[in-house]
Amino acid sequence: MTPADRLSEARLALHQLLTGTSVVRVQRDGRQVEFTPGNRAELERYINQLEVETGTARPLRRGPAGVIA
Repeated sequence: MTPADRLSEARLALHQLLTGTSVVRVQRDGRQVEFTPGNRAELERYINQLEVETGTARPLRRGPAGVIA
């Protein structure tokens, strides 16, 4: 499975969690991992890692520029 395939699978799993599925399973490092709404942040970190790996990561948003007097 390519990193892009894993990213698609992980994004679909996150969508399923957000729309009410209680448990989703994703292949990660050659093993099946379960995610629940309680550990959604871990799935989001995995998605971010895959986005960096595939070069599709969104740049971090920066706050407004401050004025130095």
